[in-house]
Amino acid sequence: MPESNLIRLAQLSHVGFIISLALAILLSIFHQRKGSPVFLMAALGLCLPFFGIRAWLKQFFPFTDKTESFVTLAFMIAFFVLWYHKKLSRREFSVLLLLSAIWGAAAFIFKNEIRFPTPYLRTIWYPLHVPLSFASYALWFMVGIRSLLYRLKPRNPPLELKSAAFDAALCRNGFIFFTLSMIFGGIWGYLAWGAYFLWDPKVVWSVIVWFFYGNLLHLDKLPRFKNWRDPLFILGIVIILITFVGTGFFTRSIHKF
Repeated sequence: MPESNLIRLAQLSHVGFIISLALAILLSIFHQRKGSPVFLMAALGLCLPFFGIRAWLKQFFPFTDKTESFVTLAFMIAFFVLWYHKKLSRREFSVLLLLSAIWGAAAFIFKNEIRFPTPYLRTIWYPLHVPLSFASYALWFMVGIRSLLYRLKPRNPPLELKSAAFDAALCRNGFIFFTLSMIFGGIWGYLAWGAYFLWDPKVVWSVIVWFFYGNLLHLDKLPRFKNWRDPLFILGIVIILITFVGTGFFTRSIHKF
């Protein structure tokens, strides 16, 4: 099959992912939560050909340009929503899927073409580094959105303790993934540029993110800062947006993906 047809097929897979997400959101909004996970699983399944085709054409992992980065983040958010859907309220479920759909749809602003990875990306440490960082972003988006919705409409008091524990678990799991991502990224950086750390905007902001969420892990041990938990998790959304989007679009970072 010609390369142009394969690119179109990958794009159709991308479109199918967005449509299935939209159907899952609609079912959730109309109180049909039992059917929503089915369409969410379909969305994840439809996204796999997107990654598979682009990996085949590149002969490398499909995480090397902005289109793939945005779709990967959308996929990760949808995946964790499905994983934790029984612990999410209907409103949280719908808003998080909407966020996933927005990231996925935003990928259409980029030119639909295959950009082959440069030689310094062709190491096993790169595909270990990137998906883990997106998994962290997805988990931290989840806790940030939960905190934002709570501030807009407080949860029922009996659920407060359980909800706080769930938020802490999301934050902790994201921190574990991001720590591994930083380790793998440092090894990749050393092999690519001869240094574990560079004064690159995205690298600097990644360190800021790591310290920020590392400190948030200790909030439950500091009762006087209990009321700061939700505002800080919401602030985390802004910091992630700066790290992921701001440094890639508005700085001269070497990380253009």
